[in-house]
Amino acid sequence: MKNKLALLIPVICLAIGSVAANADSLTLLSATGNPSGGSSEIFPYTFQVTTGSTTSTANLMCLNFNREITTGESWSVTEETVPTGNTVKDQDYRALAILYSDIVNPHGATASEIQYAAWSIFDPSDVDSNPLFDSTAKNLAASALSSADNSSLISSGFFNNFTLYIPSNDTNSGPQEFIGTAATPEPSTLMLLGSGLIGMAGMVRRRMVRA
Repeated sequence: MKNKLALLIPVICLAIGSVAANADSLTLLSATGNPSGGSSEIFPYTFQVTTGSTTSTANLMCLNFNREITTGESWSVTEETVPTGNTVKDQDYRALAILYSDIVNPHGATASEIQYAAWSIFDPSDVDSNPLFDSTAKNLAASALSSADNSSLISSGFFNNFTLYIPSNDTNSGPQEFIGTAATPEPSTLMLLGSGLIGMAGMVRRRMVRA
């Protein structure tokens, strides 16, 4: 009985760990010219996302202003959930998730303003003097950073709806980080999976005891 139960424990850990972070690759298919001007392209960046033998297409938002990528370029990435911790970088990633939500479902602001607000989170010195980083973009960035620490928003599971694509070989010059709609199961799904496997373990235990 102990051996059978022991075998179930690593299965549970493996099942949970295998969806927490996936090693994938991104291939940039196209990006969108900024109708407001400037030489930088903005959301949506259309990617082919490859996970093992599975490929899909996703529209992602760029998080880095000062890194260069080209159409057709591919690189290895790790899919990560948006962190809910207390570090400055955790807060920054949550602010970027809020801005991504805004750019997918805009409420008055332009895609350019939201994209520049996002770029200002990681690369403020590169966009502060850019005329496209206007007062609306600045207010969007400030509001997103403030909302990122809202405990009710964090506990609601809102940030489970997004996935970060972090380059496996991340340097100051490239590639870039991106954010999109969640491509991995949410924690609630993981809890159901874990509780189901734990329940199976309990059934095995009861049957073994009766035997």
